[in-house]
Amino acid sequence: MDFAAVRPFLRNRLTSVFGHAVGDRPSPFVAYIYRHPSVAEFRGALAFLQANFQFVGLPEVEAHFCDSRPLPDYPLFLSFDDGLRSCLDTIAPILKEMEIPATFFLTADAVDNRYLFYGHRKSYLLTRLSGRGGDQATRESLLACSIHTAAGRQGIDEAAEALGVDWADVLSAERPFLTHGECQTLQEMGFTLGAHGKTHTKFQFLSEAERDRELRDSLDFMQDGFGLDRVAFCFPHSHDGVGLEWMQDTIASEPRLSLFFSTGGFAPNERHMVNRLGFDRTLTAATAAHGFNIERKLAQSFTRAQAKARTREDTVP
Repeated sequence: MDFAAVRPFLRNRLTSVFGHAVGDRPSPFVAYIYRHPSVAEFRGALAFLQANFQFVGLPEVEAHFCDSRPLPDYPLFLSFDDGLRSCLDTIAPILKEMEIPATFFLTADAVDNRYLFYGHRKSYLLTRLSGRGGDQATRESLLACSIHTAAGRQGIDEAAEALGVDWADVLSAERPFLTHGECQTLQEMGFTLGAHGKTHTKFQFLSEAERDRELRDSLDFMQDGFGLDRVAFCFPHSHDGVGLEWMQDTIASEPRLSLFFSTGGFAPNERHMVNRLGFDRTLTAATAAHGFNIERKLAQSFTRAQAKARTREDTVP
């Protein structure tokens, strides 16, 4: 199905898309994670979305799911994760110019460049190694390191030590993330902020007590730092391994929490959780050579979601 065939199905369904960064040169912190759009590609994508959807902001989305208020036809919610510096340097000015609302989900420990996620550490090191053929063994070892396990993170840090990389120095010199004041500037520009965890740890690998603490600390940070009464929370990476019952109970018991957001693409939205489609392309040999095409991305993702839904229906006894 192409997008023209898909669009009629999106009239009464909230479509949510998200990204991380925009720029004409890949940042070393994301270059080995995903291919983000260039400035021209981003402008083109926004123009396409404006022509086919009606952008809605976080307050409208919260009112719809929390208070059953209607959304306009073809609603679309736009957000950006992690709080990378290009959110203010590149993304926000373009959105402001085009009068498009958006939400920026912030990871507490990264604000003010106090902490670097292991995915970004791995990408940075691989970028350092890309022109050094003699370090092929280190490169292969790094590629095999999981950012979600203690052994994998230890391997990443050992590679950094071997290459003479000090993360505090990197953060100070490169400043990949927004400062607290820059996040407030986004608010002053009319954009909304949300929570994206304290340490960017995938909830699948946390105990229930650790999940509660990660969520609470993240909400505390957003409330204390930015004056938010109610906070939307976006799961780092995804909500894999997190039960719907936990989400429901958490929203019922935490008055500061409005909604959960995740990365399920066109999977059905729930009362307590909104799924989003990432417009960054996961970096593989196949995707690296392709340009950025939001129209194709939407059509392909919707078609895959429909196929999965049919498969689930066929397997129900």
